[in-house]
Amino acid sequence: MIVGLKKAILHILDTNSGMGVFSDELLDINDAQINTFITTHIEKLYESASLRKAEFKDASGFRGKLEQYNNGEITFEELSKNAAERLYDAIASTEEPRACDLIAVEFVSNQSRIFGLLKCDNKTGFTHSIAQSDGKVKNNIINHYAILPSITNKIGECAFVDLDTKAIAYLGKKSKIDGDSVDIIAELLLECEYEISPRESANTVTKIAKKVAIENGADQLETRARIKEYITESIEDKNYEYVDTKEVAEKVFEGMPTVRDEFVEKMEKAGVPEKVEVNKYLTKKMTANIKLTTNTGVELSFPPEHYKNPEFMELITNEDGTISIKINNITELTNR
Repeated sequence: MIVGLKKAILHILDTNSGMGVFSDELLDINDAQINTFITTHIEKLYESASLRKAEFKDASGFRGKLEQYNNGEITFEELSKNAAERLYDAIASTEEPRACDLIAVEFVSNQSRIFGLLKCDNKTGFTHSIAQSDGKVKNNIINHYAILPSITNKIGECAFVDLDTKAIAYLGKKSKIDGDSVDIIAELLLECEYEISPRESANTVTKIAKKVAIENGADQLETRARIKEYITESIEDKNYEYVDTKEVAEKVFEGMPTVRDEFVEKMEKAGVPEKVEVNKYLTKKMTANIKLTTNTGVELSFPPEHYKNPEFMELITNEDGTISIKINNITELTNR
């Protein structure tokens, strides 16, 4: 991914002191350090599987500001300040307000114009200070309360809006306001309706399948193996760009219509979309080897298609109730 950074500005939302410091001037994106700091964080976040897709509500005030910006009625600085003021008011109303900095950006990715917001929670850390007195220099260690996340750390909350289509991808966290859990990025800043992310969808599919298998006496390992087999086949053989959750249900609970219908019903209630977008995270997670650990301390890792395939391995239930695992057709062992 290549990010063409066009504009950036930093606003300070210091809820600890009860004030926001809103900048009137843009950051110098020609400064290599500033540019690297911002673009590195954007690149980490923009294609993340944790991002949720969302749509503005019809009455969204922030959407109105974006349209004003697109029409040339307000400047980038004014748009970003409006976002910072909205976010500051939202954070200040939470039960545990936490100071942060907000970096607003405009960049181009794959020919799309994107407006982005990076919420950088302030971290406490130690740094040095230098003082001079009577011609002498004294170096000291001080506690700093407003340290930005380093480029090796991931920012926990952000939003990206396509300036042309108004499509939203965002990452938010719940905060308590008057006893209620509120996603301040989605509900108070953007005013949008959102779906669960591909990462959440993948995790939910696996968890629900396992739970339904346990409740109905199905083989948990076989359930996991069938899920991974389906994903691998869809991605590698059929070149699907999505995972069809109804096809997952048919594959995993084949011959068990009641269990299959229960699985589908639970996924609908959990908000898992019918088609889950395929991305690097989903491909890696869902096609990874199955890993088992026995009570004797033996660890096994094997491709899902090997499970219950006698050409590769066999699970044998002994008369005393213990389980034996037989691994077949090994031509080489490697010590790692």
